[in-house]
Amino acid sequence: MKVVEFYNDFYTKAELSKAHGIFCEKVYGKNLCQHGMADMFQIKELLKFLNLNEESRLLDLGCGSGFLTEYIQEQTNCYVTGIDLSPTAIERAKERTSGKSDKLKFQVGDMGDLQLRPQSFDAIISIDTHYFVDDFEALLDKLLDSLTPSGQIGLFSDEGRGIAGCDDSNLQAEDSLIGELLKRKGIYFNALNLNKENRTHWKYKESVLTELKSEFEKEDNMFLYENRIKECTSSNRELDCRFLFHILKR
Repeated sequence: MKVVEFYNDFYTKAELSKAHGIFCEKVYGKNLCQHGMADMFQIKELLKFLNLNEESRLLDLGCGSGFLTEYIQEQTNCYVTGIDLSPTAIERAKERTSGKSDKLKFQVGDMGDLQLRPQSFDAIISIDTHYFVDDFEALLDKLLDSLTPSGQIGLFSDEGRGIAGCDDSNLQAEDSLIGELLKRKGIYFNALNLNKENRTHWKYKESVLTELKSEFEKEDNMFLYENRIKECTSSNRELDCRFLFHILKR
């Protein structure tokens, strides 16, 4: 299944699934139809870093069906644009938020082929979405160009050193692929180490899914269950790292 087809299917099913809603509420702390690792604690840390205000212009890369984008707009009252590869997810986001706020908009877009105007955003966020881009350095250059002076990027990543099966559990942000790239390019950043929180997240996610398996079965929604459980079991999550990178344009 192609990436676009998968996420068209995923977000359609996830939004309508009671079991998935309970899963998100338990694992993330709030049901925002999440597909990633950032719980509400991590989102609040992200917003602390960015310190957005009602005049800020924010770009959310890989926004899915936009529940989290909508939440951030409500919390900050800033201008937010959500972009996602899935036409179905964007259509649902537009329908759900129609008439809600002129500060909130959504559009279909490919992160690998973004067309952004220079200095059009004050902040950009990527919540576990940069993995879908083949050339992250090219994307980073494009994002920095689209930021206003003193603009900032908030990026969650568990990519580590990018070596399958490698133990990154004690890795520091500056030694990761992203950290090394930022240092090489002379880009200022700091990072929040979430390694411990990430290990707890994966264990709890698997236990909640196991608990809710029968509810997914009753809904005939094993597509959702099997996708989420595979995330937990397809690799040894004890070896993972996780960081929230705060990247500043100077």
